[in-house]
Amino acid sequence: MTRLSITVDTCPRFSVVTLTGDLDKSSAPRLEERLAEFIRRGHVYLIIDTTNLEFCDSTGIWVLLTTLRRAYERKGWLRLAGVHGFLGRLLELTRLRDAFPIDSTVEESRRRVSGGGVPVGR
Repeated sequence: MTRLSITVDTCPRFSVVTLTGDLDKSSAPRLEERLAEFIRRGHVYLIIDTTNLEFCDSTGIWVLLTTLRRAYERKGWLRLAGVHGFLGRLLELTRLRDAFPIDSTVEESRRRVSGGGVPVGR
């Protein structure tokens, strides 16, 4: 069984969703359900922390893209932080790296969004 831990830290202006473990065909549906519910409840400003993500396949990429679209549809945004390893390689190979605003660390993402207007592009 694939293990994926999902932790959410809700701040006043945005939320940080930390992923730890493997994001793949087995774990992606649970993440998608959780993120969709989160957005339905009005949490549309998201930083996804992938620093501790050990593996990601195309199913995981699809969940991130779907969540990005849902956030944008509700006038929100989604940033990725700590992209590396399998996720970084997949984003490069699929040419989807430019679809996401990406920061090196969660702290960098926090700095970028704390000033008011959030750049949704790179």
